[in-house]
Amino acid sequence: MQISDQIDDVLCRHRGLYYNSKNNTLEGELFLPDGDGYSIYMELDLYPRFFPTVYETGGRIPHKMDRHIYPDSGSCCFTTRAKSQVLLKTSIKSLLEFIDEIVVRYFENNSYYEINKKYFSDEYSHGDNGIIEGYKDILGINDTIKAARLILQAAKAPKLKIHQDCYCGSGKRLRKCKNGSHLNQLRQLYLIDKDVLKNDMLAFKDAIDTYMTENQD
Repeated sequence: MQISDQIDDVLCRHRGLYYNSKNNTLEGELFLPDGDGYSIYMELDLYPRFFPTVYETGGRIPHKMDRHIYPDSGSCCFTTRAKSQVLLKTSIKSLLEFIDEIVVRYFENNSYYEINKKYFSDEYSHGDNGIIEGYKDILGINDTIKAARLILQAAKAPKLKIHQDCYCGSGKRLRKCKNGSHLNQLRQLYLIDKDVLKNDMLAFKDAIDTYMTENQD
């Protein structure tokens, strides 16, 4: 669907927003299903390669990482760049779905925090640890070194090798392990652009250095 048609769908559903063609932004009031609302400014330039950049402009959310706002830019932290690419190529198929499934839930989570002083759903850690957790989530494993090896493989290899042994160490073929779920998860890794994979490898450097030090003979 063309971006212009996607914007029309958003404006039809979310009547508090308007499109600023000069800045290529969606702006205004985003109303939540429970009647709450947030003033937002949404830059569309990165979309659909990455999630649009969204700012909460009402001053309601402090610019702190533990409130999922980047202190340097003031933009909302939804997930990692890698995970946003996977979602955009699998389940988030339009700008309207991004707003309904990601942005609205993000602000609902903040509203919950304002009342309960905690979030109702699990979140990734901040910084490099969050990037690592995002890749482990994509791959369905809890091994940092194995995740790093797979990222390096995906960044260099032109094709996914589905007949190899599974990366989880089960001893099963990849296509048979976990009834094929690990194959599907590895396919998600290959949906991430190689420049993103290579850049995110930097987040694994300290974890790999620690592993190498601990396993020296």
